[in-house]
Amino acid sequence: MNSFDKDNMQDSTNTSRNLSVKHLFERGIEYIQQGRYNEGMPLLKIASEHLTPAQEHIAHLLDLLMKEYTRYSQLQHKMQEVSDHFIEIQEEIKSKNTTFNALCISLLNETEHTSISQGGIHGAQKLSLVEEDKGHSLYAICLAPFEIRYCGTPIPLCPNRNAQAILRYLVAQTDHSTTADTLMALFWPEDPEKVALRKLNVTMSILRRCLQDGSGLQDKYILYKNSIYQLNPALHVHSDVDEFMLLYNTGRKLKGENAVSYYEIANSLYIRPFLMEDLYADWSFAFREQLRQIHLEMCHTLAEHYLRQCSYENAVRCANEIIEENRCDEAAYRLLMRIYALQGRRNDALRQYQLCKQVLLEDLNLRPMPETTTLCQAIMRGEMHF
Repeated sequence: MNSFDKDNMQDSTNTSRNLSVKHLFERGIEYIQQGRYNEGMPLLKIASEHLTPAQEHIAHLLDLLMKEYTRYSQLQHKMQEVSDHFIEIQEEIKSKNTTFNALCISLLNETEHTSISQGGIHGAQKLSLVEEDKGHSLYAICLAPFEIRYCGTPIPLCPNRNAQAILRYLVAQTDHSTTADTLMALFWPEDPEKVALRKLNVTMSILRRCLQDGSGLQDKYILYKNSIYQLNPALHVHSDVDEFMLLYNTGRKLKGENAVSYYEIANSLYIRPFLMEDLYADWSFAFREQLRQIHLEMCHTLAEHYLRQCSYENAVRCANEIIEENRCDEAAYRLLMRIYALQGRRNDALRQYQLCKQVLLEDLNLRPMPETTTLCQAIMRGEMHF
């Protein structure tokens, strides 16, 4: 075989190999675009093994993609574990609610003929609980625009503002109940008792009617007995706050990647502070602040974790979430300064220091802490390292 034939054969082999690699790339990318990662990633891995030294930049991009996919798979697995754990706990709560409901029905049957005095305002009223289908549930969204769902279907909110506020107040209480006196003091503090009671009765009537009209449920959403209003416990009332706290408390007991996964899912529920519709109500302030601090704590933990992992985009995202929640959080500015400096974005890092200095002066009349200034000076001298 002469050299010409050998060259032709070599060219043919290279062409065949290039076509095969191209085919693997095309199929792998197609699968990934369809969300079929488990099928697409192996094809890309095989293709990367046949790249030439001249295609090293493609191999580097593929390596980054595979690392991100590995992290994605791990997070997806943890999300499934959280989901399974949540369902398990939810089923346990439903079981206990069933037992409690049966006990309530038994007690109510024993006192069937007992009437409830209401000071002559609206006569006697009897409380009744009808056992609900165990699949029935009332779910409230409090960490985003307020919404309430019955069995997954949103219920139209009552147009009466006080009625909406009372519903939110009941949802926010640990046992989802409160006294008539408490509601009168909260919503009609300046009115005489009889006037306030009459307004409460009218408002609760409007609220109950709106809730009943919003779904096919035959039983009452709100029960009343001995001057106490309560969301019907047969509905298995729960909220995004319950899920948020469950994920936070679970993650707090864990370490490393496990805690990070729980915190990420918890933070995805935190769209905005608790019940912003009641921002200026005294009763909501303490719990809103508690949830806010938990959110900030998780964001700090996540930002530090991603910084250690050199996942700078995620670290920036978490630090910015902190500043959106509390623009005077100096530690978050230091995080951004470190992230940008490690990325080689010296000007952006120094800009964060100036922004921090300006915000602290405007809002608190304070100067940055010594560690913040020291960090800024280290960045200016080019001494910043991980």
